[in-house]
This record gives sequence, C-alpha cells and structure tokens, in this order.
Amino acid sequence: MNTRSFFHLDCTGVIPECGFNCDKCVKEIESVLSKTKGVDKSYRQGDGIVVEHDPGIVTIEQLISIFKRLPSFYKGFFIPKLITP
Repeated sequence: MNTRSFFHLDCTGVIPECGFNCDKCVKEIESVLSKTKGVDKSYRQGDGIVVEHDPGIVTIEQLISIFKRLPSFYKGFFIPKLITP
C-alpha cells in the first residue's frame, strides 16, 4: 500500500538565489525518483516534493538519502526534512 510523504528540500545553503525554483533541479529529482523502485509518483508542492511510495520497498530514510545526494551537478546538496509521513 502506498504512502504519501511530503519533504521540504532546503536549498538555500546550496544555491541561495534559487529558492527551489530551478527547473534543472526539479527535473533531476523527478528523473531520479521515477527510476527508484517503490516510488509510484512524485510532484512538486511549494518548497518541497510529495512522494507517493511503497514503504515496504523504499523507506523514508532511503528517500532522504537520495535527496541528500542531489543536485548532482552542484557542489552542495539539498537538506531534506520530512514534513508528513
């Protein structure tokens, strides 16, 4: 059974001028999540991402780990925070 989890992704330390409005970042997140087993879909909501996933296949901790490695094209990374499980 799928769960909907909302993550706030703080990028101010990474790209202060972005404010999570960079299409390149959003597209990379969507691409990585679409290839992640157990993720049904994801979409942007405000300053974060909603991920619909099967927690038996991909856990919250695994999703946070994925976010901590993004964006891959920049020297810094997102600081993810789970808002709702």
